[in-house]
Amino acid sequence: MQPNNILYQLTVSTPTLTYPIYVGERLHDIHKDFFERYPRIALITNDTILDLYEKSIHNIKVDFPQVFHVVVKDGEKHKNISTLSEIYHELIAERLGRDGLIVAFGGGVVGDLAGFASATYMRGIDYIQIPTTLLAMVDSSVGGKTAINLPEGKNIVGAFHQPQAVFSDLHFLDTLPIDQFNSGLMEVIKYGLILDASFYNSIIQNKEDIKKRNRDTIAYLIYRSCQLKAEIVAKDEREKGIRSVLNFGHTIGHALESYSSYQFYLHGEAVALGTLGIIYYLVDRGVLSRQDLKEFFDILTFFRLPTSIPADFKIEQIIKNLWHDKKIRNQRIQWITLNQIGVPAWKQFIDLKEIKRILRRLQENG
Repeated sequence: MQPNNILYQLTVSTPTLTYPIYVGERLHDIHKDFFERYPRIALITNDTILDLYEKSIHNIKVDFPQVFHVVVKDGEKHKNISTLSEIYHELIAERLGRDGLIVAFGGGVVGDLAGFASATYMRGIDYIQIPTTLLAMVDSSVGGKTAINLPEGKNIVGAFHQPQAVFSDLHFLDTLPIDQFNSGLMEVIKYGLILDASFYNSIIQNKEDIKKRNRDTIAYLIYRSCQLKAEIVAKDEREKGIRSVLNFGHTIGHALESYSSYQFYLHGEAVALGTLGIIYYLVDRGVLSRQDLKEFFDILTFFRLPTSIPADFKIEQIIKNLWHDKKIRNQRIQWITLNQIGVPAWKQFIDLKEIKRILRRLQENG
């Protein structure tokens, strides 16, 4: 029987590791069980989270003297090799050994940095994820992808390294700004679009409860998103095939992020635009209906997600950024599209003229 503070629990099973995901409130008693197993623990967070939860971090360090914290700057633009190097030096200075643990305490940027540090420090040590944003809870904390950005593109350097556990504690969402919440919600919408039409429809039908952050509604969104992702990761841990569908909307999205130096869009905002562009493309080809387009456009508008790119964005430069996409094979980008809502298609090729048309369409929306 689950403790009352755990609303959902599921398991991710991969060839390299099987681990639990907990969704609930006030989960600190559970993740403390993990802390007791390690003689030295590095809690990696950012300056924003430290300001919000300094007392919680202090209490952890009182209860577990083997814990020390490492603070990085907040923001996607800091998910780079310079920040990673700083983390390595602090881990060495604090004498974290191969029997130690790294705790990723923050959003997707912290999770990616801490995960990559744990994958590479001393050739790999254990880590757990305590995500504090909706995006991290539903996506980046699950599945073992870790990475840093280069100026040329997002997540170009990274490793697959599964966490020992993921603790999605709903009370962290209480301090999450609206734009960050909505950005994370785009990843939830993505799961419905590519894997579960009924889930997608339920998001549309329950949008008011989602906007109000109803506890039970949000807990289920996190659980179902993680469940859908876990099923894909179990089939294809290292993205040799079907796991690539999880990148739906991300090809254009990542290009927009890197084009704007990771400072103009939140991740989910860029993915929303990338997804809208592909839906335009599919409607033009008769794969999706105009009603499908209207429903998606309306849900973006409802959650204040962007539907256009600025007029001064250079289309040719955005296309150059597309060529750093990790799905390139034989000098061609493999796109993720849909056969219908809830049914993905991968290894798709889109003509360069069509890509330009998609980007211009997004620009014309403004």
